[in-house]
Amino acid sequence: MLQLAAKLRKLNKEEHQVIYTSKKNAKVTVTQTGKFSDNDYAIGLIRGSEKEFYPTHIRLLIDFYIKRESNLEGSKKLFKALEGVFNGKDPEDYIDELRKIDFPMQLDEAEINLYVAQLLMIEQDFNFGPGAPKKSKMDPPREYLMRFIRWVAAGDTQIDRIIFAAAGRKYPAPNKYAKSINYD
Repeated sequence: MLQLAAKLRKLNKEEHQVIYTSKKNAKVTVTQTGKFSDNDYAIGLIRGSEKEFYPTHIRLLIDFYIKRESNLEGSKKLFKALEGVFNGKDPEDYIDELRKIDFPMQLDEAEINLYVAQLLMIEQDFNFGPGAPKKSKMDPPREYLMRFIRWVAAGDTQIDRIIFAAAGRKYPAPNKYAKSINYD
């Protein structure tokens, strides 16, 4: 995560880069915007010949929910990989294992989820961390997103409640998701 964060800090205003391309030719991109902080960027997704769009944390959470519902055991591997990324590991470390998992229902490939999640986490650290105009109550700021990911992973609440909380941004996921959960 540190290497990618350093690379993202060097982006020039409005610079657009492809961060990752999957075997199915889905591309995860970034465009430097400087909107919320000097290092802020927009995360883009280009799937095949489709026009680039900008996935949000809501899309990501819904995709995790769909994956968990369609392949519980496979989703546990994805959630473990997300914990690794949260803790600084590179998504590339998990790609081979994730490609072996069949998710009968999904919006995006699991490896795309991993890169988008990593970029969203870095973005939170940039926009709400030390030196940012607004400070997070979470330490590190990326914990805000990770708590919601763990909440989906736990499967103990209806997705409606989770999405309502995540979309409203009035309160974080419950404190019990501040630490990694047991995925076994």
